[in-house]
Amino acid sequence: MQTRNVWLATTLLASRVRNSAGEDLGKIEDIVLDPNTGTIRYAILSFSGVPGMGDRLFAIPWTLLNVSPSRDYAVLNIDKTRLERAPGFNRNQWPDVADPAWQRQIHDYHAVSTPVVRERTRVYVERKPERRGMPVLGSIMLICLFFGLVWVAYLVATRGWDQAKQDIASTVQSAAYAARETSQDAALTAKVKTALSLSKRVPAGDINVESDGDVVTLRGEVPSDQIRRDAEAVVRDVPGVREVRNHLYVVESQDITR
Repeated sequence: MQTRNVWLATTLLASRVRNSAGEDLGKIEDIVLDPNTGTIRYAILSFSGVPGMGDRLFAIPWTLLNVSPSRDYAVLNIDKTRLERAPGFNRNQWPDVADPAWQRQIHDYHAVSTPVVRERTRVYVERKPERRGMPVLGSIMLICLFFGLVWVAYLVATRGWDQAKQDIASTVQSAAYAARETSQDAALTAKVKTALSLSKRVPAGDINVESDGDVVTLRGEVPSDQIRRDAEAVVRDVPGVREVRNHLYVVESQDITR
């Protein structure tokens, strides 16, 4: 039944059980393990020697069992008559051994304290969110750079390098001025300057743009009244512009003959 201090399951399940008076109480039919600790909670006994009790099983708290001096049977210090009246069950209809009410009934009858069920500790590892701010920011910068290069290439192709340089410088100057305005005004100013620079009829480098809410003011000198009207028309078509104050002055160029 036992090898040194180790109980073998094969012999444990068939071991005879006796009380201190030497009466045969039956044998161990099965055992119940605690899944949280791995310890044995109950020994399932079949009662022998009593007519009609062959199919009756009893759950005995494991702490009540001891090893006999000869180590060939288990000792349960309980009277045979008391074991007959103990809570039992049919071998074909097992109870829910994890039910606290059933466990309390068994332990109360045998005057043993009900064990505290301890759940295994669950460790939760908080997963830190991935830092995606920098990749997204880098993508936005690349997109802005791409469209900026396309815009510069368009200006050079349609107006030539000299005029493109002036338009770019004007746009940069306007952007610097817009930085001193509110974010809404700056955004509208930038859109107006972009629209003027994309128009082939308007010398955007000679026009200053100021935004105040949805009102846009144009200042500067242009060579003809037609260009003055064209500039105003371009600005009126910009989304977000409600009113255009055209303060552009017409200064006609004159040839000087010597």
